[in-house]
Amino acid sequence: MSPAQAAQVAGVSRWTVMRAIKSHELQAKRDNRNQWRITPEALKGWRSHSVHTPEASHTKHTSEAMIELREKLAAATARANAAEADRDRWQAIAEKLAERPRRSWWPWR
Repeated sequence: MSPAQAAQVAGVSRWTVMRAIKSHELQAKRDNRNQWRITPEALKGWRSHSVHTPEASHTKHTSEAMIELREKLAAATARANAAEADRDRWQAIAEKLAERPRRSWWPWR
């Protein structure tokens, strides 16, 4: 099979397959048209050692990670809302100061 076909079977990009061929992690031969050919056995062996597939044990960690990320998001949202309220308060103060009539530095003018 070609590198593109091998990539589709392995669930990786063609560039990943080509890097594996160039680093001699994946055995491949060139045919008479100078194109790479990969045997299914070579691809299976490479996949078992190099390509990581999600396992059931990762789902537990993933759900814990999702809970942690949601908590971080909630904390960041709270900080953003507090900063927005602070900004609005300072803006109101600045608008009040801008509405005041300017006093002259020179009282005799």
